[in-house]
Amino acid sequence: MQHIDLETFANGAFTAQVNRAIEEVTKNIQDPNTDATAARKITVTIGFKPNQDRTLAPIGIQSKTTLAPALGAVTAIQMAKDLVTGEIQAAEIGNQIPGQMSMDDMSHGPEASTVQTIDGKAVDAETGEILGSQDAGNKVVDLRKAREA
Repeated sequence: MQHIDLETFANGAFTAQVNRAIEEVTKNIQDPNTDATAARKITVTIGFKPNQDRTLAPIGIQSKTTLAPALGAVTAIQMAKDLVTGEIQAAEIGNQIPGQMSMDDMSHGPEASTVQTIDGKAVDAETGEILGSQDAGNKVVDLRKAREA
């Protein structure tokens, strides 16, 4: 039997299919959404279907890739039961538990509307912090105002 050159076999279709399959596998390997160490596979099937006289055999060439599947996603839900109604509640917590205060929720100082004067002293009504005193004998230094000056 004469040697068959796989580069020119089926007018180059064999080589083209194998190269496409190798490209598909390498893209899958580089995809960060797949398992890096999972095995990938290329299967090339060459099918022969001879005629009754056994003088002619059409050949079918097919390549098939087995790739690593995409990684799954992970999240968490918080579940609770409403003690009054008995209803089950569930919420995805993501990066923060529902109802929990985050650093973004914290104010960066008292707002002008929350400051009240009580007994001659400026008080943040929301936090109860004594911000300063209006009498001259006050020895407390407001570092926020000293920094601004």
